Amino acid sequence: MTISSHTNQTLVLVVDDDLVIQMQLRQAMHKEGYKVIAASDGQEALDIYIRLHPDIILLDAMMPVMDGFTCCAQLQTLDTDKFKNHFSQTTPILMITGLDDPGSVDKAFAVGASDYITKPIHWAVLRQRVRRLLQMNWMMKELRHKIEQEQLIAKITHKIRQSLNLEIILNTTVTEVRQLLHTDRVIVYGFHPDGSGTVLVESVGSQWQSILGKEIKDCYFLEKCGQDYQKGTVYMINDIDTANLPQCQLNLLAELQAKANLVVPIVESENLWGLLVAYQCSEPRQWQMLEIDLLTQIADQLVIAIQQAHIYERLEVANQELKRLANIDGLTQIANRRCFDEVLFQEWKRLQREKLPLSLILCDIDFFKTYNDTCGHPAGDECLKQVAYIINQTVNRPADLVARYGGEEFVLILPNTDAEGAVRIAEKIQSQITNAAISHLSSKVSKYVTLSLGIATLIPHAQTSPEYLIAQADQALYQAKQAGRNCFFIAS
Repeated sequence: MTISSHTNQTLVLVVDDDLVIQMQLRQAMHKEGYKVIAASDGQEALDIYIRLHPDIILLDAMMPVMDGFTCCAQLQTLDTDKFKNHFSQTTPILMITGLDDPGSVDKAFAVGASDYITKPIHWAVLRQRVRRLLQMNWMMKELRHKIEQEQLIAKITHKIRQSLNLEIILNTTVTEVRQLLHTDRVIVYGFHPDGSGTVLVESVGSQWQSILGKEIKDCYFLEKCGQDYQKGTVYMINDIDTANLPQCQLNLLAELQAKANLVVPIVESENLWGLLVAYQCSEPRQWQMLEIDLLTQIADQLVIAIQQAHIYERLEVANQELKRLANIDGLTQIANRRCFDEVLFQEWKRLQREKLPLSLILCDIDFFKTYNDTCGHPAGDECLKQVAYIINQTVNRPADLVARYGGEEFVLILPNTDAEGAVRIAEKIQSQITNAAISHLSSKVSKYVTLSLGIATLIPHAQTSPEYLIAQADQALYQAKQAGRNCFFIAS
């Protein structure tokens, strides 16, 4: 990193009560291309430091009010984090004094001076020392920033590996990036198919209006930047007032309270998924290459997170389908025996706690074996599907369940239903089966398909079990068959 690339941004604080030397120091620093501000004593220097946080301090040792040694010591103890920019670290202090004894030199370094020169000032030496201190400081800043970048990338990478929740990853990203860059707002913006988009996540300073969830349609983007973003081009605006932007873009940035912004596209599988955007709202900002590199690396990590989230979503859909298939009877497309067992157990426990009734209805197709023998198994399968559909249509509460119990038997779980309610359901089933008029010429009770039903109702408690309820319904079904079929019985 060269000094020349920073001189126009470098602020030098000159602290000397000798106005002649102060003027000479200011002129020497101006010739080097630095911005200069001056103070006449230590206390004034502290006030300027807190307010402006200069890049280097040229500090006279012997001054009234507060000498340079005391000032230097207090500079070291100030809690300056909140005043520093994002490349912050200890500001180099070059002590300038007429004292050249070893004790004064030791004292200067003991209170935190970075270097020391004596009066009368050798100007070539001063310029060389200032350059060296600034260059070392900038190198340390760059190293620190790279370490912070690597730590942030590692943190986001860990979050991606640790979590499949894309929203958590995106929120972590904008929060950490804003903290590291010390910028006013960081967002992730997701695109819609029509080119508009929504602010998906945001980290913003309390003094700025939130735009989370805001839908934005950027005419300038659609006309000028879309293809460039698609290719991964990064856009930055250091100052919206001098960027020669069209009015629609100026209006949008004003609405977003932006004075400067840095925009990095998020391109997933050659599709422009969204944008990672940092905004400076308080003032213009000269974006640095390190910042661009950081956001570009993070956008690459977000692409991995997005791809991972897509894979997870597909897996979830597949798992849900597998779960559905595991609980569905393949022929009749209603719940299977496995699903019945699980739901019955859950409802039993729930209603035991709530002390509410649970009813069960077992249904059996009368003389179904002879139906298969006469009409064939394919016709028998169609009959089972029709009967399953009819029974399933008789219940409409989400908690109710119709399942294939086995062979030609079906079962209904009716939570919070007393015996009277279960009878109404049984009557409705028989009525609907009669209306369907499914031919069954080999039946001994009707020329149409009929059902025998067994009903059992109780309030679950610790002295009974789901199996007892099933046994009661099965006993009632047996009684219905013994009574001539095509009827229902209620367990006593």
